[in-house]
Amino acid sequence: MLVDTVGWDAGTERQVAETARRLDASRLDVHVCCLESSPQLEALKSVCHTAVFPTTKFNSVVGLRQALRLREYLERHSVRIVHAYMNKTALFAVFAGALSNRIVVTSRLNIGYWYTPALKLQFRALNLATRQIMANSEEAKRIAVETEYIDPKMVSVIYQGVDMNLFRPGLGNAAACHALGIPPSSRVVGIVANLRPVKDLPLFLRAARLVAQRVSDAVFLLAGRGELYEELLALACELGIQDRVFFTKGEGKIVDYLARMSIGCLTSLSEGFSNSVMEYMAMSLPVVATAVGGNLEAIADGETGFLVRERSPEAFAEPVIRLLEDESLRSEMGRRGLLRCADNFEIRKTIRSLEDFYFSLVTSQT
Repeated sequence: MLVDTVGWDAGTERQVAETARRLDASRLDVHVCCLESSPQLEALKSVCHTAVFPTTKFNSVVGLRQALRLREYLERHSVRIVHAYMNKTALFAVFAGALSNRIVVTSRLNIGYWYTPALKLQFRALNLATRQIMANSEEAKRIAVETEYIDPKMVSVIYQGVDMNLFRPGLGNAAACHALGIPPSSRVVGIVANLRPVKDLPLFLRAARLVAQRVSDAVFLLAGRGELYEELLALACELGIQDRVFFTKGEGKIVDYLARMSIGCLTSLSEGFSNSVMEYMAMSLPVVATAVGGNLEAIADGETGFLVRERSPEAFAEPVIRLLEDESLRSEMGRRGLLRCADNFEIRKTIRSLEDFYFSLVTSQT
């Protein structure tokens, strides 16, 4: 498993680390290789092999030297499958697999938000030496097929999962929100997302103002860290809701904040398959999310939450208000979401799917 780093608190990095811990060691000899070291990578040494190939750029003397080191490492350990999770490590994977019987897998974990013409050309070139592509949603697969001109059979969809031992109703310390200043009597409308442009948090705040006008006890929690904190705080002040908006600034445990929420939201411009949405459902929260990417596959619209197709504060606020004003609907959607999560996205099931995917590649080669 190749990834730039597992040291960041972001979805792919956490997914790789959790997958490495859960893959069946009696069936698979797991290696996690990164381009930089981190305490999180060091912690994986107790469950799998780890290695670091320090570089910031593949197209450099250092990058090529590290790619050769990776190739030697894979040969020394008789690695059959090389799975790259990020664009940079895809270059390393293809180089390391060239002129060998090694199976190279690359990943498509978003729906093209960051795709540039140069990156699309890079994908098309790498696909010539790639056995299979793993997408984390049907929408991510569709985008890959359309933009990279590849056979749909080359792309397999494997959902990431949520650990329902860590996220389930009854877990978490709701008192954590008291430390942020949230009144005990308030109902919390929350969003778990790093404070980055792709998450379109200004839309969440503008919708929050409309909700606040209709629901007197609603407050709004942004659980994440990022470079947009000051900008979002200023927007909350500009909208006149600064006393009802709270930021975790990346501190505390997400499960504690989820335990206090009434509704889980996501306003992203682009999503491959959202960990936040799965965690909301695992905690029996109804979800209100923009109708993008894997959200359309995770959420059963009108049953486990609402998909918002018009990107406006009014459109996003309407289902939030509806849920806050109808406790029985909110409870029923949360219950259905929990069942849907257990049936489709429980991590033991998704890990077994990934293992079967790996073995199918080996079987098809022999």
